[in-house]
Amino acid sequence: MFGIEDIYFADLPKRYPIPYFSYSQLSTFLTCPHSFELTYMSGKFQSRGNKYTAMGSVLHEIFEKQGKQLIAEGEPFTIGKAYQKFNKDFMKVKDEHLEYFTDKDDFIKMYKKGIQALDNFYGVYSETAPLYVEKKFLGRIADDLPDAKSYIDRIDGDPNDASTWIITDYKSGGSAKSKEYLRTDFQLGLYATQVFALTGKYPQAVQFYHPVIDKYQTAIHQGDGVYKFQGQRKPVVEFSVADTIIQIRKAVAGICEAVESGNWKLVPDSWGCKMCFHFEDGGCKPFNKQQQGWASI
Repeated sequence: MFGIEDIYFADLPKRYPIPYFSYSQLSTFLTCPHSFELTYMSGKFQSRGNKYTAMGSVLHEIFEKQGKQLIAEGEPFTIGKAYQKFNKDFMKVKDEHLEYFTDKDDFIKMYKKGIQALDNFYGVYSETAPLYVEKKFLGRIADDLPDAKSYIDRIDGDPNDASTWIITDYKSGGSAKSKEYLRTDFQLGLYATQVFALTGKYPQAVQFYHPVIDKYQTAIHQGDGVYKFQGQRKPVVEFSVADTIIQIRKAVAGICEAVESGNWKLVPDSWGCKMCFHFEDGGCKPFNKQQQGWASI
């Protein structure tokens, strides 16, 4: 006899509303189901960016180009060329989206962060050719889940031995991730899971690199799909591929249930909503302009 939980997790690949799931999809849903509905289900609202996503996109494009040039052993994409491209592309952001910046000083502050990120990135990677950049993974990580799709920013290691791989995701923010974030987030766990599903081996390490502050947050494989972050005071954050799959399964099932029930919960947050693509763009207005914070709901 089937219970409620059996029905909740049944036939997820068929019930999921999109041909594949991604980290962005699931993290959006877990943050605010209503934002997921607007982004992936309604088809009515164009996602808009902000100064943080804009700078991240500009930097990622430069990092990708630099890595591909090293892989191809072509003419190096030097830091001078990186400066030129950043100047051109970030000025274009300002010209096309002046609303991203509160004033001239705000723009200059973000610009300086971008230059600092380039300096730090080239200080680490100027002569180190990656194995892959923007590596696409698409496929099943578990039989009872839809296909998972990811683009990994950078992979270093032996092309013939995935157990040597170091998986790196670039984060263009100005601070490292908190322990609570590392404990609950599953992006790095998903990447390790996808590598294992494809190769049968767990990568040696998965990490965030923050070029603005030149900091790594690295989790080393301990065996059996368990990863431990390095350089932390106790309690040290650990995660496992097994737990990652459980987290993903719950999130996928939650999306399927929301599709079937039509219940897309709005989760207002005074900071998070202002960073959301749909904040006051006609898609979502969670706060009353005459009030502030939780009193405005």
